[in-house]
Amino acid sequence: MAVEVREKLWTYEDYVRGRIPSDVSEIINGEEVKKMPTGGFHARLELLIGMFLEKALKGYIVLVGEVALLLSKEPFVLRGADIVAVSKERMKEIPEGAIEIPPDLIVEIVSPSDSAEYVQGKMREYRDWGVLRQVWIYPKVREVVVVDEGGVFIYGEEDEVEVLKGVKFRLGEFVKF
Repeated sequence: MAVEVREKLWTYEDYVRGRIPSDVSEIINGEEVKKMPTGGFHARLELLIGMFLEKALKGYIVLVGEVALLLSKEPFVLRGADIVAVSKERMKEIPEGAIEIPPDLIVEIVSPSDSAEYVQGKMREYRDWGVLRQVWIYPKVREVVVVDEGGVFIYGEEDEVEVLKGVKFRLGEFVKF
C-alpha cells in the first residue's frame, strides 16, 4: 500500500477548492492532524449537551459535530469543535463551510486519546482567536473546565456550571457515571 507523502503544507486555497481529503480532521499551520473518531459515550454526551443548549440559548445558533472553525488563513489553521454557539446578531446565517468568526461559546469533550499538549494548544488558539467562553468536559475524571476572560475554573460533576449568560448545567445531569 502506498503512503502519501506531502511535500507542501495545506493552504486556505486548498480548502476553498475542496482539495483536502475528508480524513483530515484539523489543520494546524498547514499541517494535517488526523484523529480517531469519537466513541459512543462521547457522541451521546455531545448530543445531549447540544440539545440542552439549543433549547436554553435563545438568540444563538448552536452547531454540533466537529464544527469546522477557520482560525487563520495564513498560516492555515482549521480546527474542529464538538459544540459551538454563536449569537444570531453576529452570524445571520449558517455558512456552508467553516465558521470564520469566533463563537461566543465552544464546548469540547476531551477524549481519552487527547494529550494535554493538544488540549492546551487548542485552548490557547481559541482564546487568541477571541472565543469568549470555552467549556471543556473531561468525562473520565468527571470534571468541567471553563476558560474565559476571568481565568480558568474547574468544576465537579455535581457543581453548577454557567455555560453562557445565566444558562447553567451540571455534568451529572447528562450522564450517570
